[in-house]
Amino acid sequence: MRAILYLSSFFIMLSFFSCKNDVASALLKGEQVEYNFTNAELSERFVDEGLVSQFSLISNNGGSEAKIEALYIGSQDRIKTDTIILYLHGNSPSMNDYWQLTVDLANVGGKHNYGVMMFDYRGFGDSEGQSESIEDLVADAEACITWLEARGLTKDRLAVYGYSLGAMPAAHLAAEPSVLEIEKVVLDAPQTTSTKLLQDATDLSLSGSTVTSFDYNIPLVIQDYDNYLLWIHGTEDKTASFENFKYVYDRYDNPKKSSAELEGVGHSTAIEMGFPAYEALMLKFIRQ
Repeated sequence: MRAILYLSSFFIMLSFFSCKNDVASALLKGEQVEYNFTNAELSERFVDEGLVSQFSLISNNGGSEAKIEALYIGSQDRIKTDTIILYLHGNSPSMNDYWQLTVDLANVGGKHNYGVMMFDYRGFGDSEGQSESIEDLVADAEACITWLEARGLTKDRLAVYGYSLGAMPAAHLAAEPSVLEIEKVVLDAPQTTSTKLLQDATDLSLSGSTVTSFDYNIPLVIQDYDNYLLWIHGTEDKTASFENFKYVYDRYDNPKKSSAELEGVGHSTAIEMGFPAYEALMLKFIRQ
């Protein structure tokens, strides 16, 4: 969540932006890239390149449409039978930065054991438009779920994985699904609320809505979610506060919740854990 965390400079930024939507656009923005999803870009755990598809979808947030770019790893013919992981990436400029991580997920439990879908939010990578609100991010994720459902995916075979920035729409999507009910959700290195993020960064008692229209509240929305939830977080995370979310998790009343609280680990949880430990964690969760 690199760009969104530079909140200590909010007040300097405000002198350059005329409205809250402009601030949100500045914080949530990727850059155009050349996608390259090949084994040449991987260091380990390769894929069958014939099972890698990159394509465009139309996302619709209440009439505001945008063409977004998506990636699917796996046989599309097996979507009607495979377990699928929808990966909502963090605040790096594009999907390119998460290629190895999604390949790792596809190979959890064996090569191409799971189908994995990823996409670039509006304004990230080659996706059109701008991400100005949590609703934009959720709509983009829903476009992917709609695509999967049309190819035979059912709710019992879907897991939504939100990393860092992606944990925000993942939580909102799980609590208020509009396409498929979400029975399994992973929140990896999440923030809690836009207000808490702003207060921690500025040491002032401000509401997040004072500065930006990008307003989210994971503790509030997960109160309405009672299916399986896995929280992953490193105790030494300098980007998203472990203590903030630990407070939320401990007070979250859900017998289906579980956590991986990683001592000494920073923001790059999956990388720092190492694949064997990460694989065991994901298999245990997904196979519930």
